[in-house]
Amino acid sequence: MSDDRIDPLEKLAAAHRSLEENLNDLARAARALSDPRGRAAALEGLSSVVAYFERSMSRHREDEERSLYPRLAVLEAIAPTLERLRQEHKAQQRAIDALRAAIERDGGPEAVETIPQLIEDLRAAHQRHVESEEQEVFPAARRFLQASAKQGIWNEMETRRGRGGQGNPAKGISGRPYRPGGMRRGP
Repeated sequence: MSDDRIDPLEKLAAAHRSLEENLNDLARAARALSDPRGRAAALEGLSSVVAYFERSMSRHREDEERSLYPRLAVLEAIAPTLERLRQEHKAQQRAIDALRAAIERDGGPEAVETIPQLIEDLRAAHQRHVESEEQEVFPAARRFLQASAKQGIWNEMETRRGRGGQGNPAKGISGRPYRPGGMRRGP
């Protein structure tokens, strides 16, 4: 693949859309909880979508926290934003855990109110998070990351998905721990 076609930021943005669709699927499945006759099937469907969402969200979070954010850490202007986004990732994981627990324990009428509200809260948090990344972090990354840094992020993302890449994504493409580099200085 040529360098001009490798854009990990576009891949991350596409993942944002995919996660949003997963959240929409969860909201649709939660509406079926209101029918007591279909509640068991709805809970099973919700459980499956949550499991898929959790895997996707986990991989996406790693893409950002282990590949993108470290390369941008030298940019003082967005350092507070990166830290806030890391904290939001933790809050989103807690929300997913609460949703999973509610699905596993609630088979009764309480599920009709609790689960849809948890999903709506997660959707709102995801939307705010994505807006911040796409309006603040991605533009900074486009300005400062060189092609080699973008290639490194791309390879690490692909490795996490078992589709190639090189080296250990926990370390770096070379197998050595990642050290910020591949960054343009200045505007």
